[in-house]
Amino acid sequence: MAAEVSQFRAMLLGQRRTGTLMQLFDYLLEHSADDRAPKEIEIAMAVFGKSADLDTSQDSTVRANASRLRARLDQFNTGKSGPRLQIPKGEYRLILTPGSEDAREEAVPPPDPPPVRSAAWRTLAIIFAVNVLAWIALFIFGQLSHGPSALSQTAFWRQIAAHKRLPVIAVGDFYMVVENGPDGKPRRLIMNRLIQSGRDLDNYLTMHPDDFSKLHDRDIRRVPARVATGAAAILSLVSALRADRGIPTITPVSQLSQDVIDSNDIIFIDYFAQVETLWSPILQMSGFTPGKSFDELKDIPSGKVFTAQSAQSLDATHPIEQSYGRDYGYVASYPGPSGNRILVISGVEDVGLSQMIKLVSDKRELDLLARQTHDAAAFEALYLIRTTGGLIFDTSLLIARPLKTPKTAAH
Repeated sequence: MAAEVSQFRAMLLGQRRTGTLMQLFDYLLEHSADDRAPKEIEIAMAVFGKSADLDTSQDSTVRANASRLRARLDQFNTGKSGPRLQIPKGEYRLILTPGSEDAREEAVPPPDPPPVRSAAWRTLAIIFAVNVLAWIALFIFGQLSHGPSALSQTAFWRQIAAHKRLPVIAVGDFYMVVENGPDGKPRRLIMNRLIQSGRDLDNYLTMHPDDFSKLHDRDIRRVPARVATGAAAILSLVSALRADRGIPTITPVSQLSQDVIDSNDIIFIDYFAQVETLWSPILQMSGFTPGKSFDELKDIPSGKVFTAQSAQSLDATHPIEQSYGRDYGYVASYPGPSGNRILVISGVEDVGLSQMIKLVSDKRELDLLARQTHDAAAFEALYLIRTTGGLIFDTSLLIARPLKTPKTAAH
């Protein structure tokens, strides 16, 4: 199975807008040796950040993405005569079936259990994986000119381009909790927005004592694929806009130190639901806050809640009608504690995050944003991204406003 998995992952990485499918595939792979297939609600919570009270009969997110993943597997298997990775219809289970030339069915051995590693090794693994992606991106995109790119003159990137020290690209990493099964053995990894550290888990268990023997801290963190690829693109961009062509450092948010925050320009790349985990006062200054579920963002002044939805989800009850998906992107820029610059590039879901990476790479869009914010030293902006048929057809600015920094509040 390992060879098939490696080849399929390589195929997905070479395609656009597959970050969510990669996360779903990895989750199903992780549970491929379980005694039972994962339930729809379990996938909704672990992969898509939904809440436990989600009504799956009304929300087709899991079903729609499972169908997309099944279609990609069918594409991958086309013309193959050997073993095939498949997701059986009506199930959420990844299996390896024998090819047409096999005379008998062979049992698929479960994958070897991952080795137990120390927290330090896990941290090094995260940093290594993200930086490998970054170097690959730099090699692919290359340097197209001898001088700094035109982006260095935009208000958004000007200080990053001119600062004597290279910026740090801080990528959001999810804290994962080990959940034991009824037999007391580890069954799966789960993600909960309310639990972002071992201390959070202790507090959660204090409030939910029935889960004390079920949930455990193993200091496991994961950088989502879309966040990692976004960081790689930003690394290439930053290197091109600086005269020294320096290569920034990519660091998981969980590994940032206060010294780094105080002395470097920081570029945060993460989903908006995770901004409260950033080493940043952004939520104290922002007019937005994460909603009750992963796919929500709330505008505090108006009380309006913006909810991201895929075209498949919107079309579930009216399959004949043309369906449109929507996501939201967020960017912010403000001065740090020592005069350094802090940038936040975020999205509610994959489409929003990816589109913001593209937007901050477009001088025309950044110049337009600067005019909308009147060249404010600290500002935030929310964009609506609409999709149809898996393609983005419109990106529009919804809200652009200054941030209330300590300096502006004093005046």
